[in-house]
Amino acid sequence: MMPERWFALLPAVWLALFVALPLGIVLKISLAEARLAMPPYTALLVWDGDWPRLDLRPDNYVVALSDSLYIRSLFSSLRIAALGTMLSLLLGLPMAHGLARSASRWRPILLTLVILPFWTSFLIRVYAWIGILKDEACLNHALLALGLIDAPLVIMNTAWAVQIGLVYAYLPFMVLPSTPAW
Repeated sequence: MMPERWFALLPAVWLALFVALPLGIVLKISLAEARLAMPPYTALLVWDGDWPRLDLRPDNYVVALSDSLYIRSLFSSLRIAALGTMLSLLLGLPMAHGLARSASRWRPILLTLVILPFWTSFLIRVYAWIGILKDEACLNHALLALGLIDAPLVIMNTAWAVQIGLVYAYLPFMVLPSTPAW
């Protein structure tokens, strides 16, 4: 195999180590029986005489699919994710289109503005949004000063705050792949 082809293996190894392996571990734990020990679950592979056998316990899935709390949580998460994806798509594709159609002298600046949030820690950006969305924060003060609202809005700890955070966090991921190379 040529040395250039080894670079094609890097993403596959990365995905195997940091996506497939952790998902496999979670799947293993989800199919095991809980116990009070270290590790806090039973082994999936047990020796039955000279031969190993899988000791799978799908009871956890039966409990999860029969409890209305888990089902409501699942559908709520799917609804929030779908709405966040749609909002990111509605905002991101026009941004990518504008970036692609902009004058060549403006493209590096606009692309930098899209990438700029990645230069700051995600946790710091989330805390900044908390500072913006709180009842006594700058957003409410600005809206009150402009006379657009009579009383402070309650945005923090609502579904709208979650959507704002999701769209802000994932909008660059919607814009960058949609922007054609120039």
